[in-house]
This record gives sequence, C-alpha cells and structure tokens, in this order.
Amino acid sequence: PQLVLMAAHGQADTWTTKAGMPTGRWGVSTCVVGGRIYAIGGGLDPYGKYLSTLEVYDPATDTWTKKADMPTARAYPSASAINGKIYAIGGVIGSIAGPGISTVEEYDLAADTWTRKANMPTPRKCLSTSVVDGKIYAIGGATGFGPVFSAVEVYDPATDTWTRKADMPTARELLSTSAVDGKIYAIGGDVVCWPWTPTATVEVYDTGFVPLEEP
Repeated sequence: PQLVLMAAHGQADTWTTKAGMPTGRWGVSTCVVGGRIYAIGGGLDPYGKYLSTLEVYDPATDTWTKKADMPTARAYPSASAINGKIYAIGGVIGSIAGPGISTVEEYDLAADTWTRKANMPTPRKCLSTSVVDGKIYAIGGATGFGPVFSAVEVYDPATDTWTRKADMPTARELLSTSAVDGKIYAIGGDVVCWPWTPTATVEVYDTGFVPLEEP
C-alpha cells in the first residue's frame, strides 16, 4: 500500500507518493497526535479477518513504526485523541454483515499500552467521532446490514462515562464528522446499509461549547 500526500506548500495543488503503510487494509481508522498519524485496526477480507494492528506514520521522516496491538481486532472503528491518549471506539469483529460492537479501548502513547474503558451505550460500526472540549462525540453508525443509527453519545475520558445527546436528524453510517468552533458537522454517509444508499446531507450539531477567542 502507498500513502499519497497533497502538498500544502511549495508545489501547490500536487500529490506526492510517500512510504506505504506496512499493513495493507480497509476499514482502518486514523487520528493525529504530536504531528504523527496513527492507523488503527482494519480488515483484510469481509468475512472476519480483521486486525488489531497499530502503525504510526511520521511525515518528518517518511517512516512507519509498529506499536502495541489493540486488544480487540476489528474493522470500522472510529479513533479520536485527547491528552496523549487515543480512543478506539466501536467497529465490527465478525463478518461485515455482523453486529457492531460497543468496545472502547484507550491507547497510551507514552507507555505504548492499551486499557479497556466503559462500553459505548449503542453497539455500532461505521460511526464517526469528533472531539470538542475534551470529550468524544460518537455519531451515527450501523449494526449488521441495518439498521442505521442517528445516535449521538458523548464519552468523557475524565470520568470514563457516556452521556446520550440529541439524535442526529438523518440516521446514517459511513459518514464523516469534523468539529469547528464548538459545532460538529456530519457529512455524507449511507442512509440504508443494503442496498447502499449514499446521501449528500450535511447537518450541524451545536455542542454548546464556545471556544475562547484568541487575543
């Protein structure tokens, strides 16, 4: 597998091939901590050959490093980072048509160790997570080939607890979310697992958090 990056400076609007990820896989989740990209989990086939692999890419050196395996091998988890720790949430462990899981595991970058945390209330795969004000918002997802979920559940690492929030108006899986100024934007996804029914819908969730303005 190869990693392709788009240059932001110098040769603008161009792509460059970088060192390939050591383990080719789909259904992988990534997040960034300290300028490095952590690639977690994924699958080799749709019938349960899933991975616990954690590999880290350093753009400064164009190199990959293997780290401690995640305890639960799975595809389609969602990973988010807070305070030097990465949280791998949900996913699927059986056939791609199987049920989603509620498993949450925390990776400590400094210790290179994993710890089991409180389960997510709604077991699901193909969800998306975003961080606002030190909390992780787990949004959407699915189980098996249906149903798809509109659930929004918030994980607080400080207390290892989950809280249910207002449902997303459009239930969907395989969406992408991003946080801007205390609001989370839910973009695209599938509104039916099978046959796959993509949507262009964009909805924004107001978390109530107001970032401090820079002086």
